[in-house]
Amino acid sequence: MTITKKTFSAVAAFISVLAAAILMVCATPSASATTITGKTSKQITAEIGTGWNLGNSLDATGGGNSVNSETSWGNPKTTKAMIDAVKAQGFNTVRIPVSWGNHTSGNNFTIDSAWLKRVKEVVDYCIDNDMYVILNIHHDTSTQYYYPSSTYKTQSVKFVKSIWSQVAAYFKDYDQRLVFETLNEPRLVGTGDEWWFPVNSPSSAVVDSINVINTLNQTAVDTIRAAGGKNNDRCIMVPGYGASIDGCTISTFKLPNDSTPDRLIVSVHAYTPYNFALNANGTAEFKDDMKNEVDYLYNTIKSHFIDKGIPAIIGETSASNKNGNSAERVKWAQYYMGKSAEYGVPCMLWDNNVYNGNDKGECHGHLNRSTLRWNDKSFIDAVIKYGKKGRKPSPSSSSSSAPSAVTGFSKKSSAVTSITLKWNKNTSADGYIIERYNGAKWVRLKKITSNSTTSLSINSLKASTVYKFRIKAYKMNGSTALYSTYSSIVAIRTNPSVVTGAKLGGRAADALRVNWTKNASADGYIVEMYQGNKWVRVAKITNSNTTTFRKAGLKASTVYKFRVRAYKMSGSTALYGNYSATVTARTNPSIVKGVKIGGKAKDALRVNWTKNTSAQGYIVEMYKGGKWVRVAKITNGNTTTFRKAGLAKNTVYKFRVRAYHMSGKAALYGNYGSVSGKTAAK
Repeated sequence: MTITKKTFSAVAAFISVLAAAILMVCATPSASATTITGKTSKQITAEIGTGWNLGNSLDATGGGNSVNSETSWGNPKTTKAMIDAVKAQGFNTVRIPVSWGNHTSGNNFTIDSAWLKRVKEVVDYCIDNDMYVILNIHHDTSTQYYYPSSTYKTQSVKFVKSIWSQVAAYFKDYDQRLVFETLNEPRLVGTGDEWWFPVNSPSSAVVDSINVINTLNQTAVDTIRAAGGKNNDRCIMVPGYGASIDGCTISTFKLPNDSTPDRLIVSVHAYTPYNFALNANGTAEFKDDMKNEVDYLYNTIKSHFIDKGIPAIIGETSASNKNGNSAERVKWAQYYMGKSAEYGVPCMLWDNNVYNGNDKGECHGHLNRSTLRWNDKSFIDAVIKYGKKGRKPSPSSSSSSAPSAVTGFSKKSSAVTSITLKWNKNTSADGYIIERYNGAKWVRLKKITSNSTTSLSINSLKASTVYKFRIKAYKMNGSTALYSTYSSIVAIRTNPSVVTGAKLGGRAADALRVNWTKNASADGYIVEMYQGNKWVRVAKITNSNTTTFRKAGLKASTVYKFRVRAYKMSGSTALYGNYSATVTARTNPSIVKGVKIGGKAKDALRVNWTKNTSAQGYIVEMYKGGKWVRVAKITNGNTTTFRKAGLAKNTVYKFRVRAYHMSGKAALYGNYGSVSGKTAAK
């Protein structure tokens, strides 16, 4: 779990030559009853059992680079007696979150030898108890150390490689009891995508981040293997985006290639159901229908990983204490940990040593680290009891008498303000419950009381907005509703809104320009022109800020029609808004050609030109008194001559001619053709 803390200034650490040399010396593991080697990740996962997190201690980021930073978030220094108490309760594994960045110096991120020594002490407390240990990179997700985006990729790779090269070398003689976890909840910290993204249409930033996370995981695995010793045999846990179930199952997340086969484990964090386990504004009651969320979690892990031979560990889970809701938390432990045992997915209980805090979503203090007494013994006993391998979960509403899960849940169609969902008829159900995620929790959208209804339209939505839906079937057993597990979550984006303000922006004899108002819900625009008795695409504009298009190569004095619509990308699929109003416009007439002097007298000149087929008539102008003055408007397009009398003899005059064509009440003009001539001398 990531808890926002006050940022402390890092104190630059002086690393002497001697200290640098010490870093290269590997740690000697504590003696244990049996050396564990040669086991696959599936075998190790089966032995790890239920674990406990030493949260907010070695991962604390306050106190600069001092070893005493371990206590900067208010927790006491970790002792062997503390780990002994964890072992005595029945936990088989300790996950030790460690933040390294504040304890490094130099451009190569050299780890302070005293910090490595302290981490080893705590690791050995666990090894001495014949426990497994999970060691990771925790609260170092920042632009100073690693940040999973292309912008910071180079530095991030350097940091991850440096930390794991040192840590793996230091612990290279430790056997398979020590498991490395590459990263903790890698994500775009401080953005709207930090904790959730639409799986079916992630933003470009999330897609980029997942690609970088893949690189960082690969870097960590390669670096650990290259450190030699027993690292070639070591099991390594790797998370997806945010370590969430969505981040681990999205198609773009890739497990690293590993030189040692069958040693990778998927790392998932799941405070499920969110409204009960983590949401401060949620409920303190573990309701029966919440079991479906737990079922979905484990079923998803099974279908995506376990069924493919890839083991998984839930590295963080817990249920926050909400004003002493012990009985409800016990119910949660019975079901959640029972599923852990049933599916063979070990769970590591998050513990931050906060039992009665102001934030009721962050009260995950289980072991009082000062008194070494368990705050809620009945809850902890249930975690251990039901997490044991082979124990079945308590009965639930999703038993064999409940309907089967809904299949085929997907988008039927989308519009600007509406979405239509569809699914396959469920013959084992009486009806369906459709829910929508509102950004904080799932809310019931519709209860459908007939199993023959297999679609639902949702209206009054916002344009170009992602909405998240899920469905479950129900069957009545007397007055009791029995529910199926939830379907896979479907994330759907509405279409962009209609383009407004479409109008003519300019014209020429061979071109027309169309303008429109910027559409804030668009990624770009499609411009179409009517030709050949059909609409034809003439432009795809990929910048939503571009609100104009000029179509050239047109015929003079010809009427054309245009329309524009916005589009928004949803993954690789383009969603289109409605078309704008049609813009109808005529091009200008073409330029008048063949303008020449056709005859002259001492008081007159005749101007001739070639007939312009795009014209309804012509305007003739003469240059006089320092400006052009109209001397004739010819309303017959077949007339191609004009005689100007009343001129002075033996004088040069300039003339120009342009065609015009009426478009409604407006005259459209072509470009001028010009000529000059001299009247006769006598």
